[in-house]
Amino acid sequence: MARGKKKEDLTLEKKLERALVSVGEQPYEVPGNWCWTKLEAVCNGFQYGYTEKAVYEKVGPKYIRITDIGNGIINDKKAPYCPIDEKAYEAYKIHKDDIFIARMGSVGENGLAFSDLDAVFASYLIRLIPKISAKYLSYYLQSGLYWGQISEKSQGTTRLNVNANVLKRLMFPLPPLAEQQRIVERIESLFAKLDEAKEKLEDSIGICNERRNAILQKAFSGTLTEKWRRDHLNIKNCVIDNIEKYSLNLSKKEKKFIENGQSKLKEITMSSNVCWYQGNVGAVSIVTNGSTPSRKCDNFWNGDIPWVSSGEVRNNVIAYTEERITQEGYDNSSVKLLPIGTVLIAMIGEGKTRGQSAILNIEATTNQNIAAIVVEHGQINSKFLWYWLQKQYKKNREKGAGSGPQALNCQRVRELDFIIPPLEEQNEIVKIIDNLMNKENFIIDLIETTLENIEGIRKSILANAFRGELGTNNPNEESAIELLKTILAET
Repeated sequence: MARGKKKEDLTLEKKLERALVSVGEQPYEVPGNWCWTKLEAVCNGFQYGYTEKAVYEKVGPKYIRITDIGNGIINDKKAPYCPIDEKAYEAYKIHKDDIFIARMGSVGENGLAFSDLDAVFASYLIRLIPKISAKYLSYYLQSGLYWGQISEKSQGTTRLNVNANVLKRLMFPLPPLAEQQRIVERIESLFAKLDEAKEKLEDSIGICNERRNAILQKAFSGTLTEKWRRDHLNIKNCVIDNIEKYSLNLSKKEKKFIENGQSKLKEITMSSNVCWYQGNVGAVSIVTNGSTPSRKCDNFWNGDIPWVSSGEVRNNVIAYTEERITQEGYDNSSVKLLPIGTVLIAMIGEGKTRGQSAILNIEATTNQNIAAIVVEHGQINSKFLWYWLQKQYKKNREKGAGSGPQALNCQRVRELDFIIPPLEEQNEIVKIIDNLMNKENFIIDLIETTLENIEGIRKSILANAFRGELGTNNPNEESAIELLKTILAET
């Protein structure tokens, strides 16, 4: 009968020699009473998780997956339940101070258990049980030092992954135990101040957005142009008549869509007896969508024709696209080259995407999940329409229907509400909105830049922490090598 390989019996000195990182391999110099070691020296475990059954029941422990961890925390709110026998539950139960690292998918993402959980962890996670301060180790796993090594050591050509052996060999700066605690306290103190500043800045963005919404509400109620109307009493609203003439040259199908929309128009008499119309988008535009050339054909991509994806439609002006298709890709798909000034609206997406809009500052094609609202007749100011769609964002999202993911389609976009002032007043409204929005956008840009700086400061704090540069180190404390010896003696 074959026997397993006998575990090597090492002296403490040999264990220490293997645990320490040689001077030539050390990423940088740390304080004299610190030492460079490997992750396996300060952790037990490196245990792979539990393989779940196909069907979840609303009984038993929670099942923590890759999507339930990240940024150093475990969030079990959306985790499913997992039927599991008692023996397996004991083997995979999550305890306070356990740390979990994703070995596939979001490779390297990790989370710390701040208390015992009635939960087990999935097979694509690896459990580490720290022999040192769990919080110190958790902050290390958020640092650039850790992520740099993960990026370098991830394996796989189509799907990146790390395994337990890779994690065990990660280099780790080990300070004395008391210094670990001081570093954690300093990080938490500094992060708390950053979080407070971030919260105030995000509140400020919320206030700016409220002001932006108020501007749009006033603009499309006619309040912002009351004086303008008094000064332009002879203005007539010829928009619908001119679009009707324009539609005579359209295809029978497109002409019918416009006729259907115009049959539902209502006149609104504004102050100074100026006429607006209340109707829908289909009454004043051609609504179409695009497609995606086959991804299997390299000849269809990396060409000269801009191609807009849904994620690029985010209440913005599009002057550049992340992807471009070739003429061959254009000829072998149902994409359409849309003119400058076309207004786009995303038709699908459960997050913020559905209902967001954009305006083309270039000729471009789009994918099939974007509705293009074409107003080439020149009777609708494209920015007026774009601003209107931003005002109607929440309402337009509700137009999405279906048993699966909620979605708009071209017909539902045609049916979206729209207000139609005279073209001259549209232009004046856009002019006023632009002026007011520029001020708000300037403030928001400053705030967002500051928020980015906060994230940079957070990374800098972590970098300094693991260099021993937070001003907390006591050089007279016993060397971390003695702590390492104590840990190794117990293994």
